[in-house]
Amino acid sequence: MQRHESLRPLSREHHQTLQIARRLQSGEPDADLRQDLSAHRADLKAHFAAEESIGRQALMQCPDDTILAELLDRMQREHRQIEKLLVEMLDEAGGSATGRRLGELLVAHVRFEERELFNRLQEGCLAGQAGEPA
Repeated sequence: MQRHESLRPLSREHHQTLQIARRLQSGEPDADLRQDLSAHRADLKAHFAAEESIGRQALMQCPDDTILAELLDRMQREHRQIEKLLVEMLDEAGGSATGRRLGELLVAHVRFEERELFNRLQEGCLAGQAGEPA
């Protein structure tokens, strides 16, 4: 499916996040991985802000779309969980178990956004349609 123009950059950014997530899942976080996480942290913060902004705009256009509201709520909860685990990893309090949890959450989160949230957005409110997607 061709992504809506507002979602394309976010989908491209998901690829980089998945690469880091796979490294987190593969074992003990080393200095290189922590450095990459630190560099990626600002990108993630901007990415989350962009997604949440698009979500708010879509919900204003489709205020009666309860499914979209639930998906956006899940997205925001997961963003906060990711941020919390990222802080643990960067404070070096987090070892391989925290890294694996963060990696698993990142993979599941990207899949959720690509397969559920983004599809709902572009088939509904971003496409200018209110309510249920066709």
